[in-house]
Amino acid sequence: TIMAHPPKTITLVPTAGLTNIALAARLEPRIIDRVKEVVLMGGGYHTGNWSAVAEFNIKIDPEAAHIVFNAGWPLTMVGLDLTHQALATPEVVSKIAAVGTAPAQFVLELLAFFGTMYKSAQGFDYPPVHDPCAVAYVIDPSVMTTRKVPLDVELTGTLTLGMTVADFRAPAPADCLTQVAIKLDHTRFWDLVTDALRRIGDVRVA
Repeated sequence: TIMAHPPKTITLVPTAGLTNIALAARLEPRIIDRVKEVVLMGGGYHTGNWSAVAEFNIKIDPEAAHIVFNAGWPLTMVGLDLTHQALATPEVVSKIAAVGTAPAQFVLELLAFFGTMYKSAQGFDYPPVHDPCAVAYVIDPSVMTTRKVPLDVELTGTLTLGMTVADFRAPAPADCLTQVAIKLDHTRFWDLVTDALRRIGDVRVA
């Protein structure tokens, strides 16, 4: 797909492990200069969820993540520091319920399940959502604040394997191609989600 389209017109939005993206870059290196941007859900510059410092999508294949982070294409990391701001508060749930369609009801059931799980496992009062944040950034970059910083992935640490290391010590070099999402416009984000549910309509599966 990337090779069949003009350069800088395809954005990759991986929301799981990065094995396939890393393999693609290794098998066909020409895609690196043609990809517009990689916007991934994964990592975190402050905390982890699979270990103290590593997030699941990165920890399951840190070598692949290292390849993707260092490939040389523009990369935005939408990590836990950002997604943990995307909380499905009671106000959010009410807005989604007001849509009144089968897909909206399905989302409500998912959020109820997430709410129970996140409360018991991580102590969240309201559940966060993750993958939709990366998609939202591609749709409307103003939905979050980003900061350019050098990024890398730890491959050898006994306690830090899979950690995404963001260097905030100084302004990023002029040629820095990586950035992290740091602040979410909560209202704008959930308005995007709710609007998408309205646009889908009342689709039902027979």
